[in-house]
Amino acid sequence: MRSKILLSILLVTLIFSVSVSAKEEIFSLVDEEGNIITKTSLMLSEGDIYISADNSEYEVIGKEDDKFKVHKKGTVDLSAYLTYPIEIQTQGGKPIIGIYHTHSDESYAPGEPSRPYPGQIYQVGKALKDALEEHGFQVDWSQANHNPHDGAAYTRSRDTAAKLLKNNPITVIDVHRDAVPDPEFYSTEIEGQSAAKVRIVTGKQNQNRTGNFEYAKALKAKADNNYPGIIEGIFWAKGNYNQDLGPRMILLEFGTHVLPLEDALVSAHRFADVIAASLPEGGGRAERSGAKSGVFWVILLALGGLGIFLLINKEGLSGLKNIGQKFTHALRKQRGKE
Repeated sequence: MRSKILLSILLVTLIFSVSVSAKEEIFSLVDEEGNIITKTSLMLSEGDIYISADNSEYEVIGKEDDKFKVHKKGTVDLSAYLTYPIEIQTQGGKPIIGIYHTHSDESYAPGEPSRPYPGQIYQVGKALKDALEEHGFQVDWSQANHNPHDGAAYTRSRDTAAKLLKNNPITVIDVHRDAVPDPEFYSTEIEGQSAAKVRIVTGKQNQNRTGNFEYAKALKAKADNNYPGIIEGIFWAKGNYNQDLGPRMILLEFGTHVLPLEDALVSAHRFADVIAASLPEGGGRAERSGAKSGVFWVILLALGGLGIFLLINKEGLSGLKNIGQKFTHALRKQRGKE
């Protein structure tokens, strides 16, 4: 009997060890000259894309042991995204942003990288929430627990993401930290403060893949402009990450577990500025300009009606010709402005 108990304990220990080691497996992206471009805990596939901090674009072309071989395709010009016209339909009131955490155990140094719920990643989520609220957004922050940190975590967090989408948010963010053990890939300074770089991850296995990737590039363009160096890179990788549920759903990794929590908190506050710059309060340039045009037409029509009434009473029907000319002139003037 005792031998069976000992055997059971041994089997559980082995299973747990295999699970932990698989979860912490780290891969290097290596170019054709043998240079290490970056490291990641993501399991990549051929055809996946990585845009580095300097906007070099790499494509995964193969795998050898713990290395993904990548080919440099060129450099991505993100300048056009500084005026990226994100069109967003809002329901009135403050624009809503959703935040949740698929990996509820993630934490930072010093201490264990994985901790009982809630992990320190929730403090990063709260810092992002508070900063976004200062920008005028309404933030729905879910503190739901999706432990354990295993392959089914995204299945459990899917329900959370779906609930957040019921309030029609303009974006939903899954807040993480990476597991790369080398701080050099994520350590930076922002305005003299020690900070953690942020990596954006978008999935290719969903119908929103192109739009989310474009959204990620728009965020990086704003980040490069406002806080150069805050973005570690963008992965457009095989995977879903629950991003099939709606548009502008992204995964953000705030540093890695070997950096202190304080560095991730600094980056959360700064990245809120980036999000606010990419998603202007009110729901996007196109919608706001359309609203202004609508107000113009209401005022113009009201004035036109008043003018017709006055002219008919003062000049008779002959006054309609003059008001018609004035109305046509106003139309041409407005079209010239647009």
